[in-house]
Amino acid sequence: MTKRILRYAGTGLACAAAFGAVLALPVISNAASTHVLPAQVQAFDAFEASPSIPDHAGAKLAALHLETSAAQRDALALSGLPTLRYSTIKNAELARNERMCMASAIYYESRSDPLSGQKAVAEVVLNRVASKHFPDSVCGVVYQGSERSTGCQFSFTCDGSLETPVKGKAWSRSMRLADYALSGAHKSMTAKSTHYHTTQVNPVWSATLTPTRHIGSHQFYRFKTRRERDRDISVAP
Repeated sequence: MTKRILRYAGTGLACAAAFGAVLALPVISNAASTHVLPAQVQAFDAFEASPSIPDHAGAKLAALHLETSAAQRDALALSGLPTLRYSTIKNAELARNERMCMASAIYYESRSDPLSGQKAVAEVVLNRVASKHFPDSVCGVVYQGSERSTGCQFSFTCDGSLETPVKGKAWSRSMRLADYALSGAHKSMTAKSTHYHTTQVNPVWSATLTPTRHIGSHQFYRFKTRRERDRDISVAP
């Protein structure tokens, strides 16, 4: 009889303990779901235990908790990102500058031209970058000679055009075309031309080059081959 009573008593104690644990679960779950630090839990406990703190102070404390939690989440997300090397940052800066130089050439030299004419101007810049006769960067090509009053390769860099700010759809289009040209998707359309001029002028240097195509408002030229130069010499008076 005594053993049976003890067995029932033990069972009752176990049930009571299990019931108490179930009641405690929501409290534990709520504390875990907020992801607060022990110090923050203590601050909230102190706040709830102090009736002298006004309601608006409670709102401020709650807002501070939310901001801190968001900052912690952001810090955790950022901590997983790789640290950029200096060379990576410099390469990104170089790419941005090259894009701006290409877009400027397209905008100032051919913004009133059809799409084909603007692509052709961009191609000349790329052809010069690839040529041993010119600088090996887009910005170097576009601004070559611009430090002199005469001798600039692209007239807009030394004739005052840059004083007029870029704007509107024409600039947006130039930026898109710059991305297109620099992406490598552009296909040749000027037969390796490295020079051009508007059809309104006839510069002296045009006689020393071979004309290729007339696109938009520009006539395009390439360097003469050795055979063409030898032929010119043989027929010279």
